[in-house]
Amino acid sequence: MRRRRTTIATIAGLALLATAGCSDADAKNGPKPPRTGGTVHVVVSAKPAHLDPQRVATATEANVSRLITRTLTTFRSEPGAASSEIVGDLATDAGRPSEGNRVWDFQLKEDVRWEDGTPITCPDVKYGVERSFSGLFSVAQPYAKTYLADADDYAGPFVGGNNGGKGLTSVQCVDNRNIRFTLNQPIGDFGYTVAMSVFAPVPAKQDTKADYDKHPVSSGPYKLQEVTDQQLVYVRNPYWDRKTDGVRKAYPDKIVVAANGDLPTVTSNLITSDGDNADTIDLDKNVAPNFVQQVINDPDLSARAVQGSYGGIRYLAINSRRIPSLACRQALVYAFDKRKFRAAAGGSVYGDYATTMIAPQLKAHKDFDVYDSANNVEGKPDVALKLIEQQQKSGKPCANTLTLSIPDQKDIRRLATTVVETYQQIGIQIKINGIDPETYFDVIGNPANTNDLLWAGWIPDWANGSAVIPPLFDGRLIPTKANATNNQNYGLLNDAGVNDQISAALAESVPDRQYKLWGELDQKIAEQAVTIPIVYMKALRMAGTNIRGGFIHPQFGQPDLCAIGLA
Repeated sequence: MRRRRTTIATIAGLALLATAGCSDADAKNGPKPPRTGGTVHVVVSAKPAHLDPQRVATATEANVSRLITRTLTTFRSEPGAASSEIVGDLATDAGRPSEGNRVWDFQLKEDVRWEDGTPITCPDVKYGVERSFSGLFSVAQPYAKTYLADADDYAGPFVGGNNGGKGLTSVQCVDNRNIRFTLNQPIGDFGYTVAMSVFAPVPAKQDTKADYDKHPVSSGPYKLQEVTDQQLVYVRNPYWDRKTDGVRKAYPDKIVVAANGDLPTVTSNLITSDGDNADTIDLDKNVAPNFVQQVINDPDLSARAVQGSYGGIRYLAINSRRIPSLACRQALVYAFDKRKFRAAAGGSVYGDYATTMIAPQLKAHKDFDVYDSANNVEGKPDVALKLIEQQQKSGKPCANTLTLSIPDQKDIRRLATTVVETYQQIGIQIKINGIDPETYFDVIGNPANTNDLLWAGWIPDWANGSAVIPPLFDGRLIPTKANATNNQNYGLLNDAGVNDQISAALAESVPDRQYKLWGELDQKIAEQAVTIPIVYMKALRMAGTNIRGGFIHPQFGQPDLCAIGLA
């Protein structure tokens, strides 16, 4: 998944625009921008599970969602540092705070419309936020619930809920174009928060509730034409007006998003670049490991690979309810072989070794290494074995069989075998639980899941620890509803001291002081051993010879679909 960015973010990775297929004149002057028209094909490892803006959870869903869903603010679709900046999207600007950042006002632009031509109004925004509180479906991101005043007992706008279909008093329509949010605490970067799709408008009269996930109404440059088991087809929305949207480039006439989990075949097809493959880009998976050296050593291939680093992290979560012993969890962290894992993934092109959950690109990053893994990237199995032996002697032995949940894809299964081999060294058998990639995050988002280790990744919604620590480690956000699917605290940490420090950090209005608090919290949480940070992720995505405009957007850790077109 992905998270927020602030104006003071520094983005280490820039993109390489695709240049293959250009004439000599083009090469001298740099690649020409994409043309308008044509069909762009996008390969994803699994079809996005959610299209409903209030249910969007993963980076891929968020990236694809911007084609049809506009929010009050959004991130620029530009390479480099500009991509970390927010601008007004449906709103005229990035918001106007008052009362010490407790009240935020936004004004909608004139003549923004739904795909049927009806105006997008303040009540649509208010309703979209309110429906995220409903118990009819699990909402991916909890920001509305945690930031809005007087919302603790609110149960959504649908009649029959605890509130009888009433509205939220903290979301007020001053008139049809002006909306006001009243927060339960000062939030200095709330303008970034409303860039989240959970704050997107929804037309109440067209809300099919649970079925809205299948075909949401578009406010963006495209609308859904067709949805099948393996692909989504987007065509132009005639009521989108470029004059009201300075972010989305909307070059293609059609965008086809198709699922293909066979990574080596996808990479091979894009390298060959025959037929439709010339107009295709891999959105969410790096070049297959067996092709990495070919791509980076061939000037033509590397020139059309879209690559860069961003503030994301690949990690394993350790379920603290199933493994309550701190020593047993610490043994798992000490034993992990990061070198073997990264080598199987493709080497350093996959990412830099991680020791923290807050990546170095974020100002809140604190440089620490609780388990001395930077100097021992193959792990410290001797330390792990001592911890296991101590637990055995104390009469509280560590489990010798554990389950690892992963999205059931060939490339991830191959990486999971390195985890199996790692823990064999300390006498622990790992059973791999492959889950349908389309529903993976819904399954592990249920706190009652029975997995001990969970494959996970995180991309901040904005460049601050406030977009890493609260969603991943605030125990107050762990859902209590049966069959919930929206938990992101996969380690199920619920530490009162950590929770209190999260509240204190969020309330700190001086940025530098807040950054320090997040870094200190990151280290304190690391001592609890509920995650194993593996790598700070990098992207190397292959594109066909006709693809233009590709760059890695830090908001998604992927090529930005809003900027891509054809030669």
